[in-house]
Parts: sequence; structure tokens; C-alpha cells
Amino acid sequence: MPSRPLDVQNCYCSSGPDHIYEVSALKQLPFHEFVFRVAQYYSPSSLSKSFLSSALLRAGHKLEAVIELLEIDVTGKVILDSGTFYWRSTYIVHMDKSSIPKAFSSHHYWYSSILESVKTSLDGNGVGPKLVYTYDNAFHGFSAVVSKDELEVLRKSPGFLSAYEDGIVTPDTTHTYKFLNLNTVSGLWPASQYGKDVIIGVVDSGVWPESPSFKDDGMTEIPARWKGKCQEGEEFNSSLCNKKLIGAQYFNAGVRAANPGVNITLNSARDDDGHGTHVGSTAAGNYVDGVSFFGYAPGTARGVAPRARLAAYKVLWNEGSYESDALAGIDQAVADGVDVLSISLSYRRTDLYENPIAIAGFGAREKGILVSLSAGNRGPSTATLLEGIPWAFVVASGTVDRWFAGTLTLGNGKRITGWTMFPLRAVVRNLPLVYNSTLSACNSTALLSEAPSDSIIVCNQTDDTTDFFFLMRYLTASNVRAAIIISEDTSILRSISFPHPGVVITPKEARDVIKYARNNDTARATIDFCCKSFPVTRTCTHQHLQREHQKTDSMGHQKVSN
Repeated sequence: MPSRPLDVQNCYCSSGPDHIYEVSALKQLPFHEFVFRVAQYYSPSSLSKSFLSSALLRAGHKLEAVIELLEIDVTGKVILDSGTFYWRSTYIVHMDKSSIPKAFSSHHYWYSSILESVKTSLDGNGVGPKLVYTYDNAFHGFSAVVSKDELEVLRKSPGFLSAYEDGIVTPDTTHTYKFLNLNTVSGLWPASQYGKDVIIGVVDSGVWPESPSFKDDGMTEIPARWKGKCQEGEEFNSSLCNKKLIGAQYFNAGVRAANPGVNITLNSARDDDGHGTHVGSTAAGNYVDGVSFFGYAPGTARGVAPRARLAAYKVLWNEGSYESDALAGIDQAVADGVDVLSISLSYRRTDLYENPIAIAGFGAREKGILVSLSAGNRGPSTATLLEGIPWAFVVASGTVDRWFAGTLTLGNGKRITGWTMFPLRAVVRNLPLVYNSTLSACNSTALLSEAPSDSIIVCNQTDDTTDFFFLMRYLTASNVRAAIIISEDTSILRSISFPHPGVVITPKEARDVIKYARNNDTARATIDFCCKSFPVTRTCTHQHLQREHQKTDSMGHQKVSN
């Protein structure tokens, strides 16, 4: 964090210590951490209600939220216990339910009573512990906002097993079924009736219910054993559920506990990110004809289990994503009667005994539910598996035998099939081919400005010094019409961002291109793309691509088969 004197307009307050922090450096921090950083830096005598209120206001937090975290006396000073700042966090607490006293009719009342006792034992000062969730299906326990002192008292409660601070979670074409040797004549698909009546619960960022993948054409009546619901919320009403999408619920009490006073955008099960819709349609999307990625991989989209049911549990939010919310979604999915739990989330914990997803997954597995977890987003190098949970079905992504082709034709008739994901049928016909050992670095807009306009330039990226993302940016900002990119970096093949006309070829294939360009002063080339027909100009390509991507994202990602 910066600690240099700043102009008052960029400070938390107009007076105070000589060294103060820029608001921009802390604006994105959760409320708890924001106040904690301020408390750590300033002396206790500076921590008045007005001081903290000023800091919170300048960082965009609501003034009332300070009462949720800080215990403030009548003089406006923050109450300190032996010189320690009262700091409150959300903790996930595991309990032995067999220890519940007979006086309590439910686990909820028992946990509430325990927290009330904790408050009383500390003389009842301040707001005391605050219950966030209770869990009773995947595992037994609760989450609550408590101070360090309250946590120590809580540890002595009958039935207490363990507690740890709430953590952050993050979200982790086409003819895949052919690649997996699934077919309609024999094997798993027909034997399982394509997943008929299997209920898949997806714990993620929600669902975009209008996606054609979630239409209920061909679906039978909802199984009577289903106990879930279609929860109404912002821009989401219960009529959006059907025989395919049979449930949708959302959980954000953990976000609210971490950021008191926060305004939740799109407070419903509606997916405003796309990740949950992508995961749900991949697992159980219904048949959708005439789907492609801008013309690539055309065919009929379907999930791996197109006759399965889908229930969406939204636990990821723009305002933050926490384990306590994910656990609430998992716990509810178990109670609702799902057969499969699909969880594509990553987290920071590695020890199974303090890994809430692993613990909840174990409880779900005990009840006969298949728990499917993503392996994480850290591959493809070695030792990058995140979810090493032995009782879960851990799924990693891999390559398939499909090639998204762009055909390069040289003026001498030589044809080379390269790789591209450029999403337009570009008019790149019989243009000058430029190879220059200096220009071929293609590593800056200044360098590419020296290339002839309306040409096809050869970019040699075999040294991997320029990231593909930046290479595309340099090319898009230049006057060259298209590029032939020489590279052996296989990570490029995972990119779906290809905003400038171009094709990737190997160094071996490039030998013929370079030889032809060097030996012919009038060397020319053509690149054919597979997709929609749009003329390519230097000004419209990127803007049009953005618009087309927005249309695709609003419907969710589609799994394509042909």
C-alpha cells in the first residue's frame, strides 16, 4: 500500500497523520479488510466514529455499515480490549449435531442460542455475533460474523468441532461426444437414456434461463422426488423454470456479511457472468439446432446428458464470492434431492480438514450424490491440480481432435491449413505478402507502422517474446490487413480472442512461406476463413467483433456437436 503524503482530495480525511493512503488503492477491498487496514495504520486515539465514517464515505462504503463491525461508545471512540482493535470476520463453524440438547427443536435454534451465550459471556457489549447461515444437509454447522474474542468463547461450546475464516472462491466444441466415443447406438448414452430424470445441481454464478439449451422440448414430467423451488428475484420470476430447468435459487448472505450495506446487483438466480450458464449447458443442455461459434463447428448443440434436469444455485456475485455462500448452495442442493453436484469453483485451502467444499462434498457423497469438481484453471503444467479430493469426481479439461482452420494460399499455388478463430469471413484476397526479419517481430505498434498498408505480414513468434494477446492488439492498431503468425506455442490454440484476420502456422510450414516471399518481389497471398460473410476494414473489425461476442454471451456459451 502507498504511504506517501497526498493532496487532501485523494485522502481518506482532511486531517490526521502525515502519511495517508490513496482511496484508489483500497476502494476494491471488502468492507472488513478496508476498516482493518485503516485500524492497523492509525493510532487508537485517531479511530473515532467521525474519522472512520469519513474514510468509509470516501471509499464508497455506506456510513451505517460501520456499526455492523465496530463497537463504538458514547464518546465516539472505538472500544478497545487490552489495546486490541475489535475486528470481526465471518467464520465457518463445524458442529457435532449429536450434542444438540433436547430443549432445542432444531439445529437453527441451537446455534442461535450458542451465539447468544457467547455475547452474554462477554458482557453483551456491542452488536455481538451475527448468524449468517446454518447448514444441516451436506454437513452440520453454521457461519457467523464474530470477533477473535467471541471465537475463543465459541470454541468452548458443547459440540464444537472446528472453525476457520470464510474464504474466497473463484469460478473455474464441440464434437466432444465423438471424441469420447459416445454414440447413439450402443454404450452409455442409450443405456442411460441420455441422463433421463437425473437431477444435476450446478453451484455457480446462476443461469440465463432464456438460453435455448434450457428449453424443455421432449422432457417428461418433473420427478416427484424433487423438493427444490424456483426462487423469484430481480429480473427472474418462477415462470422461467420448466421441465428442464426445474430449480433456481440464490445465496449471498456471506457477501453481505463481508460487506455490510453492499448493494447486490441483479439480486436473483439470473447469471450476469456466463460461467454458470456455460457449466449448466455443458452438463445438461437440451438439443439446439444450427449452432456455431461465428461459423466454426456448426451443428447441433447438446449437453453430455441432454435429458437430465438442471437446478441452478447462484453463489458467485460481482460484489464477491465466499465459501459460506457456496456451502449454503451445496447444502440446499442436497436437501432438494439432486443426484449430481457440479461445482466448478476454486479456493485457497489445501488441507482437506479445513476445506469446506471437500467436507460438504463428503457429506453429499454419504447420501449417494455424485460430486463432480473442476480440477482448476492452473494447467497445463505439472502439479497444478487444485481439487485433490478422493471422494469427488475431479474433471480436468483437455484437447480434442478438432482443428479450427484457416487456409493460406500463396501466389505460387501452395496451400497451407493453419489455425484461426477469426470470427468473420474476411475479404483477404490476393494481397501483397511481406516478410522482413526486422518487422516480423511484430512486437509494437511503432514497428508495425513501418509495414506496408493493406498487406499480409509474416510475424515470427517462435521466440515467444510477445504474448499473443498483445500481438493481436498491435496488429489491430496497425494498417496491415492480415497476419501469418509462426509459432509453436500450443497455448495459442486455447485462445478464443482473435480480433484481427490471421492464421497460425508452424515453423516447418513457414519455410515455404518465407522462401516464396524472399524470392518474389511481387509475392501475394490469400487467407480463407470459414465464417459469416462480412467485409473487413481497419475500423470496423474490432467493434463488430465486440458486438457479436455480446450477442453470444447473452445466450450463454454453447456446447456444439455435429
